[in-house]
Amino acid sequence: SRPQLQIVLLGGRNSGKSQLGNLLLGKEEFVTKERTCCCRRLGVSGMHWLTVVDTPGWWCDLTPQDTSKLVKREIVTSVTLCNPGPHVFIIVVKARSIFTEQRRKAVEEHVRLLGDTVWDHCFLVLAFTDSWRLTEAEEHIQRAGKALQWVYHKCTRRCHSVVLHDDARIPELMVKIQRMVESNGNAVFEVPELVLRRVTEEKRGIEERARSRKICQLAKRVYDCASEDVWLLIQPASSVLVRLLVDTALSS
Repeated sequence: SRPQLQIVLLGGRNSGKSQLGNLLLGKEEFVTKERTCCCRRLGVSGMHWLTVVDTPGWWCDLTPQDTSKLVKREIVTSVTLCNPGPHVFIIVVKARSIFTEQRRKAVEEHVRLLGDTVWDHCFLVLAFTDSWRLTEAEEHIQRAGKALQWVYHKCTRRCHSVVLHDDARIPELMVKIQRMVESNGNAVFEVPELVLRRVTEEKRGIEERARSRKICQLAKRVYDCASEDVWLLIQPASSVLVRLLVDTALSS
């Protein structure tokens, strides 16, 4: 049977994460517009069954504090979409953009959401938009300066360059990733339980409040549209329930 390889894509907005995910899967699975929630797709690459999770991107030129709580929660809970956990986190950086110290801090702070041990599973990919601009990752990093070199060393010098409209360099990338996974003893990443529990509970609470708001809004619309004669026709049990929803809506 084919071994499983589970990948989570991390990076800033418009970094090329979704396009890289499509290259890994060999088909158009991810839409390239930005999203606020994770998206998981399955496929086959060479000898592996692939699970690829695309996370929401953060704003590269703003402080991490400006990232919404929703996006931060999605980054943390991305690990739950990989069973039993991701083997690798690919940090995608757009090669043509100047990688400033501010962008380095954004990478550091957002990756840190997953815990300190996550760096053992991180792999840096430089995304080029044009093949004629392509340079080897190590050469590009050396020219880019200390900020990108910091990320490179945090990833234990694991890196690769790709062209986003060309899958020619994907097989070599997969070989490098497999070597990294083997060096980690094929172990998957496990987010600290307390961190995951806190974020999961926050997400559940937000979803429950959103459902309650929808119910209250619906009940209020029913109340606004219905006449007293209609209320008299409603069965007693239903009337009590709807009235309760309306009272909740009006008091909120």
